[in-house]
Amino acid sequence: MSTEAAPAKKSRGVAGQVPAGLHQAQAVDWVSDAGLMGLFLILTCLLGAFPLKDTDFWWHLRTGDLIRGGAPIPRVDDYTYTVAGTPWIDLHWLFQLGLSWGYNYGGVTLLNVIKCGITALAVFLLVTSRRRGLPLWVTLLAWLPALYVLSGRMYIRPETLSLLFLSVYVAVLMRWDRRPKLAFALIPTQILWVNSQGLFILGPVLLVFALVDALLRPGSLDEAKLPWWKTIASVTVGVGLACLVNPYGLAGALYPLTLFFGTMSNPIFSRTIGELESIPSFIAKNGLTNSPPLIVHLATIVVGALSFLVPIFWLAWTRVRDRSLNKAMAKVNDLGPTAKKPKKAPRKGAEAVASWRLSPFRFLLYVAFSALSLQASRNTHQFAAMVGSLTAWNFAEWASAVTARRARLGLGTSATVPRIFVAGLLALAIGLVGSGVLHRWSGEGRTVALGEEPLWFPHEAVKFAGGDGMPGKFLAYHIGHPSLYEYYFAPEKKVFADARLEVMGAEHYGKYVELQSLITGNKPAWQGEMAAAGLPVVLVDHENNSQVGATLNGQGGYRCVWFDPIAAVYVHSSVSGKPAVDFAARHFRPSPETTPNGVEALRASARALRYHASAMLEQGRGGPARPLILLGLDYARRIVEADPSNVEGWKQLALLEVIRNPVPPSSRISRSRFRFDPLIDLGSARVIYLLNKTLERTGDEFTPLFTLAGTALGRNMNETGLDAAERLLKLTPINPTQRNSQQSLKPSLSQVRASMGPEPSLTWSNLGQLDGLVSDLLDRGRIAAAADVLERADRPEARPWDRADQAASLRLALGDPAGARALWLSAVGNTRPALLLARVGATYYVEGNLEGAKLAFAEALTNEPRLFDAAYGLALVEQDNGHAGPAVDAARLAVEVAPDDTARRAAYQIQELAGPFGSPLK
Repeated sequence: MSTEAAPAKKSRGVAGQVPAGLHQAQAVDWVSDAGLMGLFLILTCLLGAFPLKDTDFWWHLRTGDLIRGGAPIPRVDDYTYTVAGTPWIDLHWLFQLGLSWGYNYGGVTLLNVIKCGITALAVFLLVTSRRRGLPLWVTLLAWLPALYVLSGRMYIRPETLSLLFLSVYVAVLMRWDRRPKLAFALIPTQILWVNSQGLFILGPVLLVFALVDALLRPGSLDEAKLPWWKTIASVTVGVGLACLVNPYGLAGALYPLTLFFGTMSNPIFSRTIGELESIPSFIAKNGLTNSPPLIVHLATIVVGALSFLVPIFWLAWTRVRDRSLNKAMAKVNDLGPTAKKPKKAPRKGAEAVASWRLSPFRFLLYVAFSALSLQASRNTHQFAAMVGSLTAWNFAEWASAVTARRARLGLGTSATVPRIFVAGLLALAIGLVGSGVLHRWSGEGRTVALGEEPLWFPHEAVKFAGGDGMPGKFLAYHIGHPSLYEYYFAPEKKVFADARLEVMGAEHYGKYVELQSLITGNKPAWQGEMAAAGLPVVLVDHENNSQVGATLNGQGGYRCVWFDPIAAVYVHSSVSGKPAVDFAARHFRPSPETTPNGVEALRASARALRYHASAMLEQGRGGPARPLILLGLDYARRIVEADPSNVEGWKQLALLEVIRNPVPPSSRISRSRFRFDPLIDLGSARVIYLLNKTLERTGDEFTPLFTLAGTALGRNMNETGLDAAERLLKLTPINPTQRNSQQSLKPSLSQVRASMGPEPSLTWSNLGQLDGLVSDLLDRGRIAAAADVLERADRPEARPWDRADQAASLRLALGDPAGARALWLSAVGNTRPALLLARVGATYYVEGNLEGAKLAFAEALTNEPRLFDAAYGLALVEQDNGHAGPAVDAARLAVEVAPDDTARRAAYQIQELAGPFGSPLK
């Protein structure tokens, strides 16, 4: 019923019947509210319809499968070989049974649908727990921020059932004044809860808060209330006893306290696991401005506080206002009946706001759940449910009080426009979620779907790691991936550690983290620790642990035997029959079995290879890194060839070329003062070109900008580097790495500006002044200005080779191969056509046109068979193309005609890498 409608008793006609108009208004109100509720629940389901990413899913599923198959509910750990036999209180067993059943009949899709349905039911119970007659549009509007926060943890996890049980508690506690016997529903709810998740402790906590609230009400201990208290006392005892109804008895009932004050209180967990880190700690390290979910979370806390403060201040204001109106009424009465009277004031201020009061129950909920949410991000589910509910109750009751007051003052009270507004807002939100706009804004990488997240779970790598001939001991660096191994192979094969932190304990988890640190740092002690761990098979995810993989790849007796877009697998040399992955063979002799399928798989593989190669280079292992870089470039090129507008393809090409062509140790040396040297300048020019191409497509994105700034400044290209650095400093960092990167650039920029000097005059009167001006510009790192001066020095049809060569070299260094090619082709007086063709071939190579580069270099060699620039360029092109035989032939020629040892070594590296796959080495 609309809160604006007059009470039915006052609207009856002569015969005591309700006028037809009132029935019609009530029907319209009901339909309107039903429509709003429907939109809200659709939004809830849509927010929960995202692919499965939670790695805990798999060990829960395996445990449920085992229980359904007749195994007893776990009491000791049987999944690890390191802490086997440790007591395991698995209060999730009922959830796990349901998970197993759902997965058996409909897989992840069915379970996601069920999750969305349970969440929608829980939200429906919470929303409808408000007192009757309150405006639903206010309730839903106040709920929206909390719903967004709630969606962040809408996982297929036991906490989804906890949300449902929590909502049942709220629905009962909000009604138990009028229907005390309804409270008996809390006992079976508590029994189900205690056998689904350790958060069952929240049920008794809510019950205690509600009892405190009931006790603090006026007349709470009157004799008339004794029957109510007897009923509630019975329920309270029943809920307490229900906590004991679990397979572990008292140990299970005390489990949450043991976990909270014992195992999980160790700071090692909050330091190393993101969802256990406190929000203040996260903000201190990462900042706030670029984390929309966190901003909305904090805003929800603020709005929750306002839902208490606004009604309180309004209550104070109405009392002052009513007192003034009553005094005015008294003065008017004294003046006589002919005086103009003010609007009639409410009889008492308290009557005007009788529908709102400061509830201890709500205040306790707000403080407790807000504090809980600040402690760790994994608590946002329960926080959003409770703070969203009480915020909505407070604002809805306040709005009802405002409406009642306005009606008594004879002011308008229509709710039609607000309802239409909220309906439009909900429809807009549904559109934003369904189109993916909201998920992109959130930055969490979600999509609207119901299955597994593509390229997230390393199914094939795990199956290989647990296959025939592999060790029965498994170590993974991503702590979630042992869950998948357990799903496929537990309890027959066992893991070193997994994400069941309550089973691992702080001590063993600390050993796991310490071993990771030793391997990441390539410290000698890691080999002994791995031997002590039983030389397990090791699975490493690429996204977060590539440094571990880089160390294990060919060191300490370990070798990589599997590498896919998600993860790599490593075994010790004592394991026979598992050949190492030959990354060079995948480049020179690709096969469908090892080639990623699809753009996303290519992107993930290119990025993974870049991560591993970069880590190897940091360890000083440039040789083993080279095949990985070439293979990564293969995959990135395939992305760009399939879709030239694909940002990720260009980005991976650029970043892979950066690690293949690092800034030389003698940084700040201006290569631009020297003629073009393919050995030094070809890779550098390609890096600048690709970074520019990437930024054309991404705009001012942090990583390409930072890389461009560092690359250009390291080569004394001050104009380019300074422009990129200044654009970079305007960006807001989203993590400590970006913030530190910005800080590392700032000190050098003032030196760069000083070395560039004031804007120079670009005029000259003779060739001597021209040479001096160009030399000065190059010394100051004003490469673009120097190129402009050289280009304007001559008419295009009369540009001599020397100046054209210098200007073109500068254009190529700036990442403008087309401009460089035009300059070289326009030159007159060149006595070496082969050199011109080699320069043209270089421009095609920088552009990534390998076929054009190959033809130009080959033609140059036809004209001048012993030209190193052409031989080396052709070897480089054929190597990148994966043509081993031609690469070896061209590299062998380049070795023969190399002008110095540096050039000879560079050519021989190509010959050595391609040799096993082409012509035999001599």
